[in-house]
Amino acid sequence: MKFTKPDLHLLILCIASVVLFAIGGARVFHASNDFVPVYAGARCLLHGCNPYDPSQLEPEFFQAGGKPSDLPSWQIDVPVYPPSTFLVLSPLALLRFPVARLLWFLLNGCLFVTAAGLILSICPRSHRWLSTTLVSFFLVTAGILLVLGQPAVFAISLVIIGSCLFLRGDLVPLGAFLFLLSLALKPQIGGFLVVYFLVQRIYWRYAAAALAGAAVLLLCAGLILGHHPHSAGWASTLRANLSATLSPGGSADPRPANRQAIGDENLQALTSIFVTRAGQFNAAAYAIFLGLFGAGIVGVLRANRGTELHLVALGALSILTLTPVYHRFYDTRLLLLSIPAVVIVFQKRRVLGAVIAVLTVLTTISVQYRVQIFLLQQGKWQNVLGNKFLFILLLRQQNLILLTLFFLYLAAIFSVRFSNAASMESYPVHEPAIPLHR
Repeated sequence: MKFTKPDLHLLILCIASVVLFAIGGARVFHASNDFVPVYAGARCLLHGCNPYDPSQLEPEFFQAGGKPSDLPSWQIDVPVYPPSTFLVLSPLALLRFPVARLLWFLLNGCLFVTAAGLILSICPRSHRWLSTTLVSFFLVTAGILLVLGQPAVFAISLVIIGSCLFLRGDLVPLGAFLFLLSLALKPQIGGFLVVYFLVQRIYWRYAAAALAGAAVLLLCAGLILGHHPHSAGWASTLRANLSATLSPGGSADPRPANRQAIGDENLQALTSIFVTRAGQFNAAAYAIFLGLFGAGIVGVLRANRGTELHLVALGALSILTLTPVYHRFYDTRLLLLSIPAVVIVFQKRRVLGAVIAVLTVLTTISVQYRVQIFLLQQGKWQNVLGNKFLFILLLRQQNLILLTLFFLYLAAIFSVRFSNAASMESYPVHEPAIPLHR
């Protein structure tokens, strides 16, 4: 009797998935604070109240079986999601909160595991242990996203699954639908990635349909809110919430004096250290982003067009996506999409690939928060705050890592000769899986 040799890579992925669910499941019923605003907001969309007004959100939440202990701090977690977010999550709002929370946990966990499995499937077949190690690490460290009930994991998982389907040429209509849902929920997560497929003409009609569909959902949600008397003023409430979050001391204020900005990944968390006025540090951040984006475009246009280039470009773009507008530490899980790029660079430039792999791991590990607590306890906060470069080294490490990673990818794009898709027998993804003009 012959026994099939077990696939150790698949076994490790399964173990990592079990760890993910175990870590998340141990605390999910005592947290899920980030799920409450979108769940209650979706109920408001269905019942005609304003999803951006906490005084209207709370009654809906309590009627659905929520408890006061489950509520977030509205000063920190003031609702600023687009209206389409509530429309996408409206099926969950039909359920009682305890049931919806459990289903949300299971759904997000399964989607993220699926995304990880698909990423592993499109990695080069060489250096499989590197691929498996990186993918598994992303899984076992993502439990906090499930604990918080953070919608980012839903949007990230969908855009990664959709990207894999587009690259493999499998179930492309499903991939486009997943793109649509991700964009409608959190457009800042996958917007640039979907546009990449559109510009590169990789199933571009489906990519365009996803963008258009997300816009339609946004319009429909706005019309639904505007139709009811209690939610007719949703736009002005949303603007007030946005203003409050971006003002000094607000939850999205990137200035160094704001201790909540410790988890911000966008460039404003760096530029605001040197320029205090919002208009100026935003302009500086946008200018840096455009410069990096332009350099990336030049590099991609000069490189050989094929599967390797697409994977490396998407990896670099997953990093650049986090820089122009507000992103938190949990959004770095989007770099799961960059793992095939890490392996490609590693097999061509061993040292460069190893450095990129290490820095990719470090994006998921944040010691900034603990350093900040230590400085506050020791009374050293003001001293560090007065030294700009020391502040960056101690409390903006992840921002520096992201910038360094993107520059390393630029170096790879400009210096590495990528293979054409037609000659890549070592890849599970190859022509005609990536059509250039469909």
